[in-house]
Amino acid sequence: MTYSGALFFKRAREYTLVMMEYVKHVGNLRLYIRKDKEDAANFFAKDISRKLKEFRDVERRDVLFLSSGGSALAALDRIDESVIGPYLTIGIFDERHDPSNRTSNYAQLRKTIFYKRAVSRGCRLIDTTTQKGQTPGDLADFYEHELRGWRVRHPRGAIMATMGVAAEDGHTAGIMPFPEDPIRFHDLFERERWIVAYDTGEKNPFRLRVTTTLTFLRYVDIIGIYLIGVEKGAMFRRLMDGDDYVELPGRIIKTLPRGAVYTDTALVKSAGYAVPGKFS
Repeated sequence: MTYSGALFFKRAREYTLVMMEYVKHVGNLRLYIRKDKEDAANFFAKDISRKLKEFRDVERRDVLFLSSGGSALAALDRIDESVIGPYLTIGIFDERHDPSNRTSNYAQLRKTIFYKRAVSRGCRLIDTTTQKGQTPGDLADFYEHELRGWRVRHPRGAIMATMGVAAEDGHTAGIMPFPEDPIRFHDLFERERWIVAYDTGEKNPFRLRVTTTLTFLRYVDIIGIYLIGVEKGAMFRRLMDGDDYVELPGRIIKTLPRGAVYTDTALVKSAGYAVPGKFS
């Protein structure tokens, strides 16, 4: 290639990067773009550790710490062990009713190093595995009672959650989209309850969900959204381009007051956004 040809392609690439939008926030939440999945997981855990330490040592607050399943759950193992202690009550952000508990998110939490550290360091744990004879409604009532009881015992306590958004339909926690029935969406997720049980029907292979609601989500003090991978790029673009969370529940994160979104360059590029120069 000639010098003039190389210069043309260099300038064309620079022009394309200028024209692409560079995103720094998702609603009120700061967007952190890291080089790859490994870098994103490490940064996510480091930032969560920093915030937990601040709650414990600076604000002197007990913390209810809830995690969704999936990739966010796996990243918990990277949290600094020194910030895990008795001031923490730990649970799952959404659950699957399953008498065998093979698909239970809490059962998956038990397999993590983070869980073993929580047990050994005296954290309180809210076990949401399905007990013998327990219906989805029973499990929802139990978890509702646990969360509200924690709030009563810790009026100054902070609620912190980590969660993701699904690539295929944009659901978050166990909150599925209902564009065909907005009234049902409202009745399920925006009434007074913090936890609801319902059958997703054909919307999800794990049909019997016991999930936190949007009502509860708005009580969360700080949120960490963990979104990584090229496969989530199209969903992230849809999330950013609209506000209707009945159609795409993950859009609710844009209304939350405090927290951050942690992602990688693969997702950002796939969504059609520019990435920081050091990663381009």
